[in-house]
Amino acid sequence: MAEIQEGVIMAADAVKLFVGQIPKHFTQEQLLTVFREAGNVCEINIIKDKATKQSRGCCFLTYATRKEADNAINSFHNKRTIAPVNSPLQVKYADGELERLEHKLFIGMLPKSASDADIKAVFSRFGTIKELQVVRGSQQATKGCAFLKYETKEQAMAAIEAINGIHKMEGSTTALVVKWADTEKERQARKVQKSQAITAGAVTGIAPQQPSLFGAVPQGYIANTTPFNGYAYQAAGAYGMLPYAVPAVQNQAMNIPGLGTTNLTPVQSVGYLNSGYANVTGLQYPLAYQGALVGQGVVNPTYGTTGTAVSLSPAAVAASTQKTN
Repeated sequence: MAEIQEGVIMAADAVKLFVGQIPKHFTQEQLLTVFREAGNVCEINIIKDKATKQSRGCCFLTYATRKEADNAINSFHNKRTIAPVNSPLQVKYADGELERLEHKLFIGMLPKSASDADIKAVFSRFGTIKELQVVRGSQQATKGCAFLKYETKEQAMAAIEAINGIHKMEGSTTALVVKWADTEKERQARKVQKSQAITAGAVTGIAPQQPSLFGAVPQGYIANTTPFNGYAYQAAGAYGMLPYAVPAVQNQAMNIPGLGTTNLTPVQSVGYLNSGYANVTGLQYPLAYQGALVGQGVVNPTYGTTGTAVSLSPAAVAASTQKTN
């Protein structure tokens, strides 16, 4: 930033404007010649590209007073064009300037029974209230907060110092929260942070897992127990990578094709029966046959690879074998 006009001191009331659509070859002196028509210019800061150090065709312009800044907006915005740029100048308040100049406060922890008159009675002691906006829900019920604008910055600062965390309104057990209202830029930044936090939580909150035939239940190879007759099997009550309890089947009637209705008796769930795959030492297959170990023999695959454990009598096994053959 550079000081432009001699004798012009930049005070707290100075106002910064953003100016767009200016020629990229313009210097500070050339810009000053144009914009001093509206008032005393304190500073001009040409915005440049970080890599090339060339002007990006815009700048920040600071006037000594708000009146002069408003005069510049009214005189130049969408009304003046500087050749060789064909588009009109864009002149507006820089981010956060308007909120700062309006001396806008946020008031929190208001009792829901508080009316506009109650709030004004507390805050009017410190200066002239230009505007009061109580935040309400869909049913016009207050949400316990409001926005208030004072005529001057000194009045707003006095209210913050005297009320914030100190004063309790009638009907409330908590002191009021009084602070400067967030600017639009701060509100947008908070939205971005919230969105990023939600995204990060969603990513870290879900553990990566292998696809499963059973939806949410992940599968995978795990260490097996001692092989039975040369075939790997898993311990009862365990499936894949997430062990779970296997309920016993008791006195349930089931219609088995070719065998008719059969009463089931409680059995212990074990692993593969006469698996067609070669045994792998230390590993097991991801799907287990929930049946009983009845010895070496061929069982019709119609009776399932997974599911409720059943106990077949020797006669039923023989009949199944003959039918298969």
